[in-house]
Amino acid sequence: MLIIATKSGIIRQECVFLQKESDKASITLNYFIQNKMMKRTMMTAVALVMMLGAWAQNSVESIRQRYAEAKEYARTHTGSDHYDGADFGAYYHLEVRQWLPGTGGHIDNTYLYYGELDSDDEDVIYKPHYLNFATKRFNYAAREYYQEFLYDKDGKVAFIYAFDPMTQLDGDEHFAQYEFRFYFNQGKLMKAIVKRKSGDEKEFQQVYAGATLKAAYQGDYDQLVKAAHAVRKLFTDIEKEAY
Repeated sequence: MLIIATKSGIIRQECVFLQKESDKASITLNYFIQNKMMKRTMMTAVALVMMLGAWAQNSVESIRQRYAEAKEYARTHTGSDHYDGADFGAYYHLEVRQWLPGTGGHIDNTYLYYGELDSDDEDVIYKPHYLNFATKRFNYAAREYYQEFLYDKDGKVAFIYAFDPMTQLDGDEHFAQYEFRFYFNQGKLMKAIVKRKSGDEKEFQQVYAGATLKAAYQGDYDQLVKAAHAVRKLFTDIEKEAY
């Protein structure tokens, strides 16, 4: 530091020096605060991602719990009218009626049960929907089929149930009834359960349970996953027009 000989010069130079030191201290303090806040923000973000990741993970038990809740809602709210208040059912219902050559009357009933996504905007009156649960009941001739689809909030399928009244898979000597249950985590199969009932059996017998699929069930699995995607697309298309 250069010191000027006059008294007033020394004072001015010291003031400049002190101002510079003060500026340095202020910059250092601001950097420290910003750095600390940045680290805290990053830690919070990481914790949030980990929490959301853990929340998004499905297990067979968590899916069964959600499935039971969705079934109960459908049982107690389907068909309710607008006078039911809290029991009013929120869903879309599509019925398709066709006369098909060779099989006659074909009726396909699809119910789409949806929920509301949370929004940070308090001014939003109509919150966005997500498809939670769907059921399909349809026939070909006298055979009646039934399917259920449970979805995660991000749209990925979480569970599929299907009843096939008459099919013959590889290894079957005769036609039989089948129940298929497929559990998914992040859209990937994590467990499959297959049950079978022949004409002379009163109850379904479990014939397979595992994390992978046998070749005999691959065709049904592919068709049901495709159906799950088609049902979700149907919901999205209806939402564009109805909501």
